[in-house]
Amino acid sequence: MKAGLVHGKHYTDYVETVKQLKRRDDLGKAEKLLLRLIQAVEEEAKTEDWVVAPWYYEQLAIIYRKQKATDKELEVLKRFTSQRHDQTHPLVNRLQKLEDALGID
Repeated sequence: MKAGLVHGKHYTDYVETVKQLKRRDDLGKAEKLLLRLIQAVEEEAKTEDWVVAPWYYEQLAIIYRKQKATDKELEVLKRFTSQRHDQTHPLVNRLQKLEDALGID
């Protein structure tokens, strides 16, 4: 199977689906889909030697923040920064602020 695909479609084809799920407040389905999409993003980035696409991590972090699931938010932000990524992306600052708020060094 080609890297970057989820159910035969490229991960970028799911942006509107994620937005619709969030608008309908169907956060459980959005979370499940985003986790699959992040896996596809990471596989493609590794295969192509690219940085990861941050939007998917960001959407999942927003969902976790809304659910007050700080541990999961921290996990997805750390997952983003553990990949090859844009060092200046706002998610890097968001992780630092969250770790500071939680007293994590």
